[in-house]
Amino acid sequence: GSIMSSKTPSHVAAQATQSGVLKNRSRLTLIGVMGSPKNPRALLMTAGGKTLRVELGDRTPSGKVVAIGEDNIVLNAGHGTTRLSMPN
Repeated sequence: GSIMSSKTPSHVAAQATQSGVLKNRSRLTLIGVMGSPKNPRALLMTAGGKTLRVELGDRTPSGKVVAIGEDNIVLNAGHGTTRLSMPN
């Protein structure tokens, strides 16, 4: 059944490309995640080098914080969501 599953990766790849475009436009970089799983916080850096400490529901220049994971954050800007991942 490996032929059947070839549909998913291309869909995932397309989605990743799209979020990459949004990430570049938003000019925010995720530099850290801290806090507890129930009350997570994230550290973001703006293009100007300013550090923002955000939690769920906070607004950023790129949208509202809707999710904070172990190494990523999801922002909702009204026209869709943007996922920022920590640079490797």
